[in-house]
Amino acid sequence: MTAQTTTNGTSPGKKDGLEVFRYANASIPVLVWLAPLASGLLSLYMGKSMAWDLLHYHYYNGYAFLNDRLGYDILPAVFHTFLNPVLDIAFYVGVETLPARAVGFILGAVHGINVILLFHCARLVLGPRVRGSSAMPNLLPGFLAVTGFGTAAAMGTLGSWHHDLIASLFFLGALVILLAKPGSRAARLPKLLRPACAGLVVGIGLGLKLTLAPFVLAIVAAPLAAMGRAGDRILACAAAGTAAVVGLLLSAGFWMVRMQAEFGNPFFPFFNRLFGSPFAGAGDGRDLRYLPADVLEYLVYPVIFSFDADRISEAPWRDFRLLAAFAVAVALLVAALTTRMVRWRLNGGVFTGSNARMLLWTALVGYAGWLVLFSIYRYAVPLEMLVPLLLCVMLVALLGARAGAYATVACCLALVVTTSKADFARKDWNDDPFVGASVPVQYRSLRDAVILMAGRSADAHFIPAFDPSNRFIRLDGFDYAYRADDPFTRQAAAVVSGHEGPVFGMFRRDRRGQGVEEAFRSFGFAIEDDSCAKVESTVRPPEPTFLCRLSPLGRR
Repeated sequence: MTAQTTTNGTSPGKKDGLEVFRYANASIPVLVWLAPLASGLLSLYMGKSMAWDLLHYHYYNGYAFLNDRLGYDILPAVFHTFLNPVLDIAFYVGVETLPARAVGFILGAVHGINVILLFHCARLVLGPRVRGSSAMPNLLPGFLAVTGFGTAAAMGTLGSWHHDLIASLFFLGALVILLAKPGSRAARLPKLLRPACAGLVVGIGLGLKLTLAPFVLAIVAAPLAAMGRAGDRILACAAAGTAAVVGLLLSAGFWMVRMQAEFGNPFFPFFNRLFGSPFAGAGDGRDLRYLPADVLEYLVYPVIFSFDADRISEAPWRDFRLLAAFAVAVALLVAALTTRMVRWRLNGGVFTGSNARMLLWTALVGYAGWLVLFSIYRYAVPLEMLVPLLLCVMLVALLGARAGAYATVACCLALVVTTSKADFARKDWNDDPFVGASVPVQYRSLRDAVILMAGRSADAHFIPAFDPSNRFIRLDGFDYAYRADDPFTRQAAAVVSGHEGPVFGMFRRDRRGQGVEEAFRSFGFAIEDDSCAKVESTVRPPEPTFLCRLSPLGRR
């Protein structure tokens, strides 16, 4: 007895199975556009961020700009005091006007826009033969977008105010602009308009967060991998670069002018020696702890940091995406040099125009720039989220459309299973404000005091709780210590010597035996133990922070 078939030779069971996939395919775009909602809810589920950056400067910087405290307080957040405050202003206003859960949801929802951009990148790069039949073109791009967003860095910073998942929006948005589908309206735009628009978008992102610099370079260099005459490609790079500068000035020009006026360096606190800043003695503000140690490490760094998370991050994490991309990229390079079929696939044989080649080139430039400038894990999140799409392109080029797509799915599922999100501190939601700092009861009437901050702890988030007449001066901190020849030291000494009111010290309890008393002593003060009281906040570190009266050493 033969199995019943339909008139086109397809069995009912197989047809029903295909219908399920078709319905799923049709729902993918809707689900992708709902990703911000899901991301906001996931942010609430994960809990309130207590990350060091929030405690150290994000909350304070918004407050400081709105209350014109630049120059009044001295280095309360060390060099992070001088970062462009635009995004921090939005955060501070949100924290001060909205319930804590609303802030967490909004942050998570904004971060979820990355899924939409990842989906469109995949749609623009993968040709019909890779995505499947013309009736189901959304399944694989949707899968790649979701697994891309599930990285250790993205999940660790989701709903927190690190800015990395906001900066990535500008990079991915610029990439979507560049990856035009042949024959589409975007592809018919004037030759230089698309790279200029892409440069403008990513330049705006650079002004908001300077750590996007490697990926700005990647977008500017992306047209080099496009088809066409070399001269046209160089002009496209020039257009992208010029527009990126315009974007930078739009989002950060006002702050660059102020930094130039105050410190002789528009990018202060970075590149002080390059610009001949009088504050060059304070350092260049870069964290160099995570860079590779030698040439060999530069060549194979993903092999090292994938198994030793401390090499590139202050928080524990596990994610083998960059290692997988590195390994497959090495195999692809060898195959491209030896196999004509691989080169044919990369040149548009199974992809949309030259978009696959442009994507790989952009990722390579971005990775190289990140490796040389920072090698800090969080800053690589724009690249890490692209890894599933990068793997798909490389595996399809190596194995062909069908086998490559299957290998991509298997590899991405393995990566998801083995990923452990970066452990930036969080706590359960409650009815408290997002930050909710409060001054000890006995010091709530404190006015016109100088408060010295010591101990290299993240405590600037307490400052907005104090009366604005109090002035805060940090004695040591992130990669900084006061020195006699330092301009900030001279400023602080002038403030303290001319101050006739009370002087206090603020420090975390566990830091007292780690240089706090020495810092106060080097500045001429000692702690009055009987005067100490705890400064509270709803995102406080695990160790309490004390506010204590200080007395001059000569009077003890």
